[in-house]
Amino acid sequence: MRPKDFSWPFWPAVPLYPYGRRRTLRHEVVPDRVWTFDQLQGILYVVVPIRMTIAKLDAGGLLVYGPVAPTPECVQLVRELETKHGQVKYIILPTISGLEHKVFVGPFARQFPQAQVFVAPHQWSFPLNLPLSWLGFPPKRTSPLPEDSSKTPFADQFDYAMLGPIDLGPGLFGEVAFLDRRSGSLLVTDIVVSVPEDPPRSRN
Repeated sequence: MRPKDFSWPFWPAVPLYPYGRRRTLRHEVVPDRVWTFDQLQGILYVVVPIRMTIAKLDAGGLLVYGPVAPTPECVQLVRELETKHGQVKYIILPTISGLEHKVFVGPFARQFPQAQVFVAPHQWSFPLNLPLSWLGFPPKRTSPLPEDSSKTPFADQFDYAMLGPIDLGPGLFGEVAFLDRRSGSLLVTDIVVSVPEDPPRSRN
């Protein structure tokens, strides 16, 4: 890989380590059905992974849960899955608070212009509460997730539950947990944290 394959030029929007150079680790967690894409982010001495999950759709194509920075390397790894399983059809932003979760969705959606974007309701941003279109979300193909998960185009495969919103003072916290019934995979973002006794080595 070349250094420019890890490049993320929009890092000043949310200046978190590793800033403009992000590696992406892809792992197949359910054979031929579910993949995780891990990058790093952090402040000072606290560095943690940020994860995107992609699930194969039974009807063909892919669902993306919680996009990460669409570096050339990351996009290429997704394209490899598209070649085998079909295009990215749905992009999900499952949380409502904090730019660090949503700053990647607009750029990621531009890489996959055929995909519909669904966001958790009650979105807000800090330090300024900006409209999603100002954050780069494509307005003509971005919609809030319905309260009733049966009203989505992927309802035959995915259930979800909305957790919150919880008032944090400066804003609300909320998250949408997805269940992929076909693989039995639960997709979450911030509500569950697991650090193994032997953490995987970073390639960063």
